[in-house]
Amino acid sequence: MQDPEQRITEALRAITERRAVIEQAKGMLMLVYGVDSDEAFDVLRKQSQDNNVKLNLVAEQVMKDLVELARTKGPVRQLALGGLIAAASQRIKHSAVRQLDGESKTGVPVKELGRPPR
Repeated sequence: MQDPEQRITEALRAITERRAVIEQAKGMLMLVYGVDSDEAFDVLRKQSQDNNVKLNLVAEQVMKDLVELARTKGPVRQLALGGLIAAASQRIKHSAVRQLDGESKTGVPVKELGRPPR
């Protein structure tokens, strides 16, 4: 059994990791779409609310999709950018487990998001 201090430390770590994913996704959206921080957050929040998916999961999927999209070239890339946000939340909407437990629900470990492939 964990002591109260250890539980608080773990909870703080989890919150910090989730917030980092959201901030990274916001930064990516700011760069790709030329919006400010508030607008990027509003896009993520709206998709989260409209699709009843946790904000962190939407952000995680957006990051995964943008990283993958950055690896593609040509007109496919331009077309993909248009529907990326809506498609991200749709892909995770039917996730069997919606509770954040430190595991990525998109199939990519949270610590691996944004890293180049090996």
